[in-house]
Amino acid sequence: MQDVDLARAPVPDLHARLAAARQEGPVVGVCFHDRPAWLTTTHAETRTALADEARFPSASIQEPLVGKTMQSMVGAEHRRNRALIASAFTPRSIDAQERALLEPLAHELIDGLAATPRFDLVERFAHRYPALVITRLLGIPVHDEALFLRWGLDLFLFPWNPEKARRAWSAFRDYLAPIVRERRARPGPDLLSGLLRAELGGERLTDDEIFSFLGILYPAGADTAYKAISSMMAIVLRERDLFERAASDVALRASIADETLRWEAPVALLPRRCDRDTRLGGQPIAKGDTLLIGITAANRDPAVFDAPDRFDPGRPRLERSLVFGHGPHFCLGAQLARAELRVALGALVERFPALRLEDPADVETTGAILRGPRRVVVRI
Repeated sequence: MQDVDLARAPVPDLHARLAAARQEGPVVGVCFHDRPAWLTTTHAETRTALADEARFPSASIQEPLVGKTMQSMVGAEHRRNRALIASAFTPRSIDAQERALLEPLAHELIDGLAATPRFDLVERFAHRYPALVITRLLGIPVHDEALFLRWGLDLFLFPWNPEKARRAWSAFRDYLAPIVRERRARPGPDLLSGLLRAELGGERLTDDEIFSFLGILYPAGADTAYKAISSMMAIVLRERDLFERAASDVALRASIADETLRWEAPVALLPRRCDRDTRLGGQPIAKGDTLLIGITAANRDPAVFDAPDRFDPGRPRLERSLVFGHGPHFCLGAQLARAELRVALGALVERFPALRLEDPADVETTGAILRGPRRVVVRI
């Protein structure tokens, strides 16, 4: 694993590399941003590292841009911030949004594809759908969605293209500031109003906390979800029987979504920095060293999942998947992400029952940090 820079290399063979690395040990040396780093290769060590915020504190690479967020908070500060934000992401609220927003929006996008016999599912549907879900959840005016989408995705360019990301952040905040003021005065049923109304012990989120949260919600929620949708559609179109059965089996759609997230986690490796000299999996790790938490390695660990490279929606123990993390920083958006995958699959099988991959060999999944297919060209 030291012959490739995991920050930049496409590594289409990532899973084979991780399986080989697992034979070397539960924590192995790798290269990340041209520097030595460590990687967890097993479920046990990955789960331990995710939960241990004292040794391996959660962090956001965007913090220098958007400010301190829930991702990099620990202890009481994290608990307060998370409790305030979590009130807007309850299972009940996501269930309501599935019917009121997610399903109609999926069909709205598909309406624009019905007359197109051939298209890239990544570009025309998967990339747009979760981003538009977020803008509409927030109550962003529809005529500004394309602009907001561009800013949101440009935030993910930090630190690789810091200047473009900074320009996007400035425009993002300038756009949101008057909307936040208006929603504080006249709240509505949207997610932004819910975040502004959230209260814990008399405290509410400040404007800066709102901006910072949205600064990670938009790129993280949109980018990871579209990669997961793309991976899901690529595999069910290869496994034709699954696609056809999903047309009439709603429970199967949920199982396919969960198995996709295990089988091809959109956040494959999660970078953290070690906060003290320590040992993990018998490996000494120095303070300041980078640890890549191997989420996708854990999710294909044969000690936990039988035949882990096989895509099997009926497999047991899917709750052991670490795709959404573990411990205090378990992803708040897990319910929304699962719902988006279920709804996307359901809408596509319903509207395009004859959907086919144009060339299965053309579907290549790449990336070691964020991972998904570059394109999924289909015919209807």
